Amino acid sequence: MIRLLCACIFLWSMSVFSQEKTSSTIVLEDIPLPEVINAIEQRYDVKFSYIDSLLDEKKVSIVVDPKLPLNDLIIKLQERTGLKFKITGNNYVTISAFSKKDSVSVCGYILDDEEKPLKDIRIFFKASRTNISTDKNGYFERANVPYNSAILVSAPGFRQKVLKSEDFLTKKCPKIYLLHVPEEVLDEVFIQEYLAKGITQNKKVINIDLKDVEVLPGRTEPDILQSIQLTPGVNNPYETASGLFVRGSTPHQNLVLWNGIKTYQQGHFFGMLSAFNPYVAKEVNFYKNGVSAKYGDRIAGIIDIKTENEIPEYFTGSAGINMINGDAVAHIPIVRDKLSLQVSGRRSYTDVLETFTYKQFSDRVFQNTKINDTIALNDEKNDFYYTDYNANLIFKPSATQKLEFNTVYSKNDLDFRRNDTTESFSDDLVTENEGYNIKWKSSFSKDLSLEINAYYTKYLLNYQFITRDPDIITEIESKKNSVRDYGGELHLNYDFSTYQSLSAGYQYSNNNTRYAFVTTTPSYELILDEDDRFVDTHSAYTEYKFENPKNYYLSAGLRFNHYTELNESFIEPRVFVQKYVSKYWEINTSAEYRSQATSQIQESIISDLSLENQVWTLANKDQFPIISSYQFTFGSSFRKNKWYLDIGGYYKNIDDITSLTAGFINPISNTYQNGKSRIFGVDFFLKKRFRNYKTWVSYSYIDTRNRFENINNEEFFPGNWNIEHTVKWSHFYKLKNFQFSLGWLWHTGKAFTNATEVDDGSGIVIIEFEDINGNNLPVYHRLDFSAIYDFKIGSNPYVKYRLGVSVLNLYNRKNLLNREFRTTNSLSNQFINNDVFSLGITPNVSFRIFW
Repeated sequence: MIRLLCACIFLWSMSVFSQEKTSSTIVLEDIPLPEVINAIEQRYDVKFSYIDSLLDEKKVSIVVDPKLPLNDLIIKLQERTGLKFKITGNNYVTISAFSKKDSVSVCGYILDDEEKPLKDIRIFFKASRTNISTDKNGYFERANVPYNSAILVSAPGFRQKVLKSEDFLTKKCPKIYLLHVPEEVLDEVFIQEYLAKGITQNKKVINIDLKDVEVLPGRTEPDILQSIQLTPGVNNPYETASGLFVRGSTPHQNLVLWNGIKTYQQGHFFGMLSAFNPYVAKEVNFYKNGVSAKYGDRIAGIIDIKTENEIPEYFTGSAGINMINGDAVAHIPIVRDKLSLQVSGRRSYTDVLETFTYKQFSDRVFQNTKINDTIALNDEKNDFYYTDYNANLIFKPSATQKLEFNTVYSKNDLDFRRNDTTESFSDDLVTENEGYNIKWKSSFSKDLSLEINAYYTKYLLNYQFITRDPDIITEIESKKNSVRDYGGELHLNYDFSTYQSLSAGYQYSNNNTRYAFVTTTPSYELILDEDDRFVDTHSAYTEYKFENPKNYYLSAGLRFNHYTELNESFIEPRVFVQKYVSKYWEINTSAEYRSQATSQIQESIISDLSLENQVWTLANKDQFPIISSYQFTFGSSFRKNKWYLDIGGYYKNIDDITSLTAGFINPISNTYQNGKSRIFGVDFFLKKRFRNYKTWVSYSYIDTRNRFENINNEEFFPGNWNIEHTVKWSHFYKLKNFQFSLGWLWHTGKAFTNATEVDDGSGIVIIEFEDINGNNLPVYHRLDFSAIYDFKIGSNPYVKYRLGVSVLNLYNRKNLLNREFRTTNSLSNQFINNDVFSLGITPNVSFRIFW
């Protein structure tokens, strides 16, 4: 009652105060917003809906005139409060805070300090990574700019100005002044798009923002690993997604992290597709060289994948389907600004429906296996599917504390069965990778932060070839491989000046790896080979960074690894230096030393299905020493007038590889020899951007040479996967809501060892091999195309749709990927030439909805 009386007195007093205007106009000066709302409700006969805390401590000065249309009054309130006012019906207005989903229109005039208009000034919108320029009056405008997006205004001879889109709520087309600065003290900021929008290169790191990536050749969806393959220096002689050969190193020498969780399998469909859902991941950092001291356990590329780490304001997500699988992703805020959950699931439907796309992938994967045997058996059945899911729980008890819990899981399941009149056979192959991570981050000040995390990951490969006669199991040939890896990290970072920082940390990991090849019958069990061991690794590291934007950047780190069970220690220095020669030209160099105790070996003991024929193993004191590598690089880049040129050379030395980890099938199968690898390479990248069109071309030269004891007279010979020359040429064009991409890949053929059949007269076939990897397969080339269309249906601005179409190998080129020679394991042995051919023309269609 007292509150009502006070409100009446207040309204009466305002009315009296405004007599100097008109009897119906109210002039409010520095009045609390809730009271202003009450006055407007009375004058306009409307109702406002809002959360009380949203209006706390906000005061407004405004003239309330009923003759002014409500829409115009709402605009004035929005300008003066920075809040979002929305008319949701007749006589009803909701008030809320702006979010990242909202967009605003921005406009303004760019002037110098003498009030003169500045023409052709670059306005960069960071959220969309697009540019516009001012006209002759210094004017610019842009609609649908994401709220809270950074806007960079820069021009030669002027100091750069950073604005936010929210700044344009308070004034309409404001004047923005740029200050003259001497040319020699310019602090130019380059935000360099690399391959496409969403893929940038900053010093030694290639960053992929998956929410912002434009369409890439042959892909309707931003596959993480296949996007990385478009960068120079990354090859894949076997045309898979997961098999990344980074500057001559093998895939098992790459460290692939998902929110800090080590992964031991990165592919679906036997490597043809990435096992990571791109709509779950937020960003990817890819290192080819200059690796930070905090990364250990591998000697080649680093692929650090991270999911969303902020609590969303609203429920968001997406769902989609293509010709092989379907998936859904949801971001769920549970407690505002405190607690959220991100969940996702993806599964193929190939065990229910076989599309043309699946059949093309199937022909590529299962060629030269019993699944594609030309002899048809009775009741043949092939069931295959893959699935993955992720969950990410974020808890922020305060502005300086954050707790995250992450989990990742992927599975491939193959069940192939057939029978004849007397026997039945089945091949069961299952691979699983699951991991968990918990991370706590605390910021003690703006300069000092601490991060603690712990992880557990498990990999399992289980293959069984079962013979039944007719329903009784007569023989089981099995292959099993498991990895259990757990550990933790403590990381401390201190920024002790604007340009300098120091970080340090400690890491521990325990890796237990097993494998076994066993033949079992009702009467006996024969163990062909097995291993079971574990390694504890203790690591400490520190890294110093210094960056003077006008001069140079330096990153110098040192890492210490101690492998307890092997009683070996490694000191690993890492250095990266980048010199800014001018505002257009920079040069860089790096040197690093790294070690690795985990490897994959090529097995040929159980080869009935010849899929997933590599198993993980740990270093030991006998056959498998710890692999070590050092690498030196030197490069330079130049950018001007929408041209970008990057050239880099490198030399890599890898010690203590073995003939088993090098992936030999012939002519030295099942023999152990120790050796080393020498790799020399050059990467060249050139890009030109026009208005809506851009094109880029890259060339890579790689020369990989191996040397092993007691092989090839201990002389160097080409590596098994060596591809000397590679050219990648891509194009992108955008037309309104359409995006088109075309990419051509050409490279010389992979090295292989030629062989001939020799009959010694006894009926036994003998293979005579020529020089190891002395020949090359024919030249490989293919053309890929893709297009996507973004659109909306209805009036809901928060729901968007995307339709995508892609074609791999557009002109259906039949490329030879690999060639091997062997004999059958039988008394009537035969000479077999196993040629593996590429994927044929493969179209795909996808549809996705975002909300």
